[in-house]
Amino acid sequence: MAFCHPAFSAQTDEKNKPTPAQETAADDSSRVESPEAGPTLPNPVESKTPEEEPVSNAEASPDEAQESPSDRTKSQPTDQLTTDHETPQFVDEIPLGTENILLPPEPLAPEPYVPTCKTGGRCNKQCRQCYQCDCSRCGCDYDAYFLIDFLFFKRNNATSGAVVAETTSGVPELTTRSTNPGTAPGIRLFGGRLRKNGIGWEFGYTGVFGMFGERTARGSGDLRVPGALGSVVDGWTNLDAVRSTYTSSLNMCEVNIFTSRVTTKGGPRSPFPWHRVHGTFEHEFQWLGGFRWAGFNDVANLHVDASQPINNDGTYSITTTSQMLGPQIGFKTKRRWNNWSTEGWVKTMLAGTFLNADSAPIDTLAGGGVPYRPQASARDVGVGFIGDMNYSIVRRLNRKWSLRAGYNLIWISGVALAPNQFDFSNTNTITLAGASNVFLHGANLGLEAQW
Repeated sequence: MAFCHPAFSAQTDEKNKPTPAQETAADDSSRVESPEAGPTLPNPVESKTPEEEPVSNAEASPDEAQESPSDRTKSQPTDQLTTDHETPQFVDEIPLGTENILLPPEPLAPEPYVPTCKTGGRCNKQCRQCYQCDCSRCGCDYDAYFLIDFLFFKRNNATSGAVVAETTSGVPELTTRSTNPGTAPGIRLFGGRLRKNGIGWEFGYTGVFGMFGERTARGSGDLRVPGALGSVVDGWTNLDAVRSTYTSSLNMCEVNIFTSRVTTKGGPRSPFPWHRVHGTFEHEFQWLGGFRWAGFNDVANLHVDASQPINNDGTYSITTTSQMLGPQIGFKTKRRWNNWSTEGWVKTMLAGTFLNADSAPIDTLAGGGVPYRPQASARDVGVGFIGDMNYSIVRRLNRKWSLRAGYNLIWISGVALAPNQFDFSNTNTITLAGASNVFLHGANLGLEAQW
């Protein structure tokens, strides 16, 4: 007869419980297996939790409680045979693991971002876009731009048309309008910021340099300077050649504050038929106001080549400056598609003008250093006007840079032009003639950066 595990025998009646001596003998006999014995069953599964032990210490019998530790060690579970009428009892309640050992552990939650002010204190207000402290310049509350245009301008010659050289018979050979300046280079720089609330500012500079014109009348001693001046200066009534030159330059600076409004237009629901064939586009309109300064400089020279009856070459030179300062108003408009956009502006300025004209001394080779007319100057004030227009097409190159090209019109009134100051009378004074106009037009080509 085979003995079963002590854990199962503990559940039988106390009467059938063997004595410690019998348990020792049974353990020794269980080591020798009989060939007639049946199959050996595996050890029952024991629970690892103390709550799932088959028999608690409280339910153990008094005899079992008196067992020595050496006896408990000897009664460890072994493979034993069971009788046919005995059914082994197994522990069905096995704790299951709830953790997935194949998945990595969840990362810890990051620490909350607490911005600090640049002075080291705690931030009381944050930017809604990048969450930086409001006292820091994060750049999220405004859009900045900068453009540079290379200008190619041509100006008109709206001078008085007075005769500066004629033949001895009185036929005009040169007038103040004979020297028409050619195309001159220039540059335009603009930069500014537009805040998210639709209010911005900008500064700009426009300069056109080297507007130069030249014209020469040649003869064989049959040219003369008109008026009494030609009669006073020796040899200026029998001239071989008269050369007239004209040089101008323009500089303008402005500072503006503007408001901007952006709307989406176009598309199939547009009320305008010409907008329905295209996709939607952004339309931006800006009202602007500010101040502008403009400085217009003019120089006119008359070079006389006199060889009969004596070599008495000389020069008659006039220089004028016109300073203009005043407020200006205007507007800008932009239309933006994916990579293309068009933009333009119209600005008008009502300015106070400060005019100055200087006449250099008239010296000749035969004069011996004694001028026929001393230096003279005149000054005056007045009112002027400036109108500025531009229309450009912009091609986007990347996220920041764009290529732009356009056409410009600039009209300036109330200035003093140097050729209008020529005085061929026999006087030592000069009378300033203002209230003249200048018209410039030309192309622009440049780059624009936005960030």
